[in-house]
Amino acid sequence: MLLTGCASHVHQMVSGNDSPFIAGELAHEDGEGNRLVLETPNRRYEARGFVTERQTNLAALRKRYYGVNPKHWEQIFAGLDTDHVVYSIETIAISAEGNKVSCRLMWTSGAKPSGVCTDQAGAAFPARFE
Repeated sequence: MLLTGCASHVHQMVSGNDSPFIAGELAHEDGEGNRLVLETPNRRYEARGFVTERQTNLAALRKRYYGVNPKHWEQIFAGLDTDHVVYSIETIAISAEGNKVSCRLMWTSGAKPSGVCTDQAGAAFPARFE
């Protein structure tokens, strides 16, 4: 029996000195399976089922490639060249106690997600994933 399907992309958090998060994971695929986990020394935050936005600035790419490299433009326009796609996530991760952390992450095709997470007090922390 052969099963096919898309595996989710899983990224591990890079903990840094400016962040209270000691560990974390971002899994994104089709929406329902999307998951963000953030861990501090005494709390775990989790968000599930959020949307991963996919955008391509076709107007800017048309200006850049249409007259200069029409074959490349055709591939971009047809969706065959995903190097110009920008992905983004906005979600709120909640702890078991009800505390919330709002996160905004972005990345381009082939790059690693990064952005900022903001706690309920308004303190913002960088968030980077491998």
